[in-house]
Amino acid sequence: MQIIPAEQLPPALIQNFLSPHEKMCVQLSSYVRKNRADIFAIKDNDDEICGVFYAKGTFLHCIPDFSAHAAEITQVLGNFLLTHPVKCINGELTVSESLKALLQSTQASVPAGGHQPQTNRYKLMCLSPADQLTPPAEPLQPCDEIRRMANPDHDAEIIFDLQKHYIMEEVAPAGKNPGDLEINVILKQILKNQICLTLFSDGEPVAKANTNAIGWNCVQLGGVYTNPLYRRNGYACQLVYNLCARILRTGRTVTLYVKEKNTPALELYKKLGFKECGSYSITYF
Repeated sequence: MQIIPAEQLPPALIQNFLSPHEKMCVQLSSYVRKNRADIFAIKDNDDEICGVFYAKGTFLHCIPDFSAHAAEITQVLGNFLLTHPVKCINGELTVSESLKALLQSTQASVPAGGHQPQTNRYKLMCLSPADQLTPPAEPLQPCDEIRRMANPDHDAEIIFDLQKHYIMEEVAPAGKNPGDLEINVILKQILKNQICLTLFSDGEPVAKANTNAIGWNCVQLGGVYTNPLYRRNGYACQLVYNLCARILRTGRTVTLYVKEKNTPALELYKKLGFKECGSYSITYF
């Protein structure tokens, strides 16, 4: 078994491997689609691909048959991780737990200050073009308006606070909130490369939602956040519905991740027509 840089393989070979599993790894698929560096394939002894991953600080993985090749994959990845430090593991829950244990046994995972890894667990929700997208029960009020934000230089300032609070409450590990400069860079990349919708009430931006990654067959949503003062008005539902309608028209499946304990969000997405289709985790070291 060996690890090979994806750039040494035909792009179609990587795409054909990822496509059946893309719901669970849209971010990884989007990186492959954009021909980003630091993507690798794991080949078994029969010269067949059994895994694909991205490793540059963050480790995004798609290793669907990990359990069938656990010993061999553990060995080759263990050697790889000795020279490729990783601060975060993203992917299917069961495989991520195995990779977390592996990472903790390598020199690359020694945490600064002795801090323990923190894992956030999520439910994967999916909505395909064949599913029924259910419209929100209540229409928008005359004082409410949904706008697409697509100008990084102008719009980032308008929705910065929404993005900052979203990251602090939903993404960042405890005690590791990113600085304003980092948040602004992330937000400008979203506005440049993704679809970002913002709901304005009486001219004030009060809620947002955006795509996070665009693959071949799936689009991942994220960044869904409503100012606490404006919650229970159905704003998140309106934004997600509008995003889903746009995506489904392209024939792609919509995916998103919800923290396991976020019952209100789970109920919201189920009402729109989403179905649970897996478990996902993000572990920070």
